[in-house]
Amino acid sequence: MSGGGLIIGIVMLLAGLAYLALPFVRGSRGSWETEQERERLRMIAAYERALVTVRDLDEDYHVGKLTQEIYEAERQRWTEHGAMLLQKLEETAAGDAKQGNKRRKTVEPTVSEEDAVEQAIAAYVRAREQTKVQEKN
Repeated sequence: MSGGGLIIGIVMLLAGLAYLALPFVRGSRGSWETEQERERLRMIAAYERALVTVRDLDEDYHVGKLTQEIYEAERQRWTEHGAMLLQKLEETAAGDAKQGNKRRKTVEPTVSEEDAVEQAIAAYVRAREQTKVQEKN
């Protein structure tokens, strides 16, 4: 093996070891930030599940699988749950902004949380109806 190849091999080995050691060198500060990010991602996923559940309830009611009483009760419960999750997400983002976390931008809500959920559902229903009309043509 030539001298140049040996030097390149050693440099590549050191670079690989440095890359593997980086998470251990960062220590607890990096793990705290990742834990906050994981919790935020969990809340986002739960919020999206609430929206999908409301959408599914709407579909089941329109097909006739649910009675009106069950539909209204479940829809109200999931809408409130989604609004609560959205409020927690906004509070978390506002808390991060107060602490000087510049990585995430906060967005001032222009409508109430319930209105946001209702608007998302209405947009889905409109898109679904347009798709059904296009499929018929």
